[in-house]
Amino acid sequence: MAEIGTLGDIVFKVSANKVRTFDDLKIDSKTNYAKHTRHLKKPLLEFQYNDADTASLTIYLSAFRVNPKKMQNKIDKYRKKGKILTLVIGGEKYGSQWVITGHTKDYEKFDNQGNLLIAKSTLSLEQYAKR
Repeated sequence: MAEIGTLGDIVFKVSANKVRTFDDLKIDSKTNYAKHTRHLKKPLLEFQYNDADTASLTIYLSAFRVNPKKMQNKIDKYRKKGKILTLVIGGEKYGSQWVITGHTKDYEKFDNQGNLLIAKSTLSLEQYAKR
């Protein structure tokens, strides 16, 4: 079984029996400046602060020994409780700590009894800054 990385205790891995992986990781970083207007001159920018980073990623969940609905419920529980998570991919830490600020759930395939087989979760994350 190949472990790709983790988001808190959610392990991303692929094997013959289990598929829980992710795609489309994006991390946005922004800096804020005050803009001072000047007569007949270009505005003067003054550094203010760095915003908290934001990130998004899509998690793929397949029912091969993983219950997609249970995993989506776990993600929602983390979002609702404000659980602080660390994102590690290939042994490397990405950012500092994160909280889940949004969770979009896609239910892609069901079997003939209505059991969810394949799902996708798109997460919005925001950097959690310590006080």
